Amino acid sequence: SIFGVYRVVPTLGTGEGDGVAQCTQPARSQLAAGYAHHSGATTLVLAVGDEGSAVEFVLDDDTGAFVVAADGAPLRCPKRGQIYSLNDARFDDWPEGLRSYVTDARRGENQTGEQYSARYVCSLVGDFHRTMKYGGWCGNPRPHLRLQFEVAPLAFVARAAGAVATDGLREDLMANERGPSAAHERTPLFVGSVDDVAELLTYGDVRQVAKTYAL
Repeated sequence: SIFGVYRVVPTLGTGEGDGVAQCTQPARSQLAAGYAHHSGATTLVLAVGDEGSAVEFVLDDDTGAFVVAADGAPLRCPKRGQIYSLNDARFDDWPEGLRSYVTDARRGENQTGEQYSARYVCSLVGDFHRTMKYGGWCGNPRPHLRLQFEVAPLAFVARAAGAVATDGLREDLMANERGPSAAHERTPLFVGSVDDVAELLTYGDVRQVAKTYAL
């Protein structure tokens, strides 16, 4: 469950287009964003304001209330991790830049000199939450995820956690002044540790063309 919160702008859009105009504001216009993660525990991660932290809450089964996780420290993504997270079965369909990055990361022939591991559970929130806690990066190189309803909120939370989100072209989606051209516009996503994402972008073309796979 992923959500973003925007302010209603009275001057934005007219007539029947009001709703679409309001919900296609730039990611940077969000006031708050977050997600719920259902695993060994039920957690809620929330980020509020341009300079607010990302805070993780855990559902207390005894009281039914959400309490601040661990020692109350904000959720912070390490600047480097040692994990990349995407569907390796699509390797042959990836562009040369992304294949080269993954090959180097597997071999330890990267900027850190450390061999990276792959972790992928095919759950966007699950992979994202792990990445925010332990570093590295996760994403989808295809234009598959909805910019406004999935990517923008996660980009907001990532920034609050000291991480960064990119579509493979722009270095930081939160710096983009343009909103989606349509409510359900789709985009690639690469999100995680600042240094890992920056290294990935040095490989050039990392965005896969649109393709539909059988389930």
